[in-house]
Amino acid sequence: MPAVEGGEEKLRRLPPGRHGLSREFVTRNQQERLIAGTIAAVAERGYRDASIGHITAAAGVSRQTFYDYFSTKEECFLAGYDLFESHTVAALGEAGAEGRGWTAKVTARVDALLEILTVNPDLARFSLAAPPTAGEELLGRDREFVERLLRAITSEAPRSTPRQPSEVELEAVAGGLASLLVVFAEESGDLDRGNLRLELLELVLAPFLGRERASTVARNG
Repeated sequence: MPAVEGGEEKLRRLPPGRHGLSREFVTRNQQERLIAGTIAAVAERGYRDASIGHITAAAGVSRQTFYDYFSTKEECFLAGYDLFESHTVAALGEAGAEGRGWTAKVTARVDALLEILTVNPDLARFSLAAPPTAGEELLGRDREFVERLLRAITSEAPRSTPRQPSEVELEAVAGGLASLLVVFAEESGDLDRGNLRLELLELVLAPFLGRERASTVARNG
């Protein structure tokens, strides 16, 4: 997916003039640049203050090119959100593939999530800090994303775990996960990552193991 690091857009620009590239390549390149431009603009300015002009300037394309692919800022934002979600969920799946036991898999997935967000702070601000101020529809999309993250982190929980949490409990955990990740997105440079990791592990393990055991596993993980 498009990489945006430290506020500086790493966008691949097409060479000027007749470059001889296929239409498929040009389309993919321009769409990726627009999504990367959206991530950069929203991370810097917030969703409400990031305009299409800011997006196209960050992407290095014209407004007409924007409208060739997207009808609105929201549509481009959601395309970026979908791409980030797919990438993140796939990465969590890979991270848990070699864990020796369920709690080890959960720990590996939490570590992978924190690594993704640490390496890509603009993506953290774009996907977690921006939606709560962007309106009900985008906030709903954010809730779906966090719920899918929780399912990905806790997948393959064995029937032998001390507890099988209800849907209401998992919704509450997803809310707590969202809150912790928003704090991380907004204040990542000032946070103790080790303490955040501990809080995240305790949060996602407690509904399955109970609070005391979840705390012990998290501290030993």
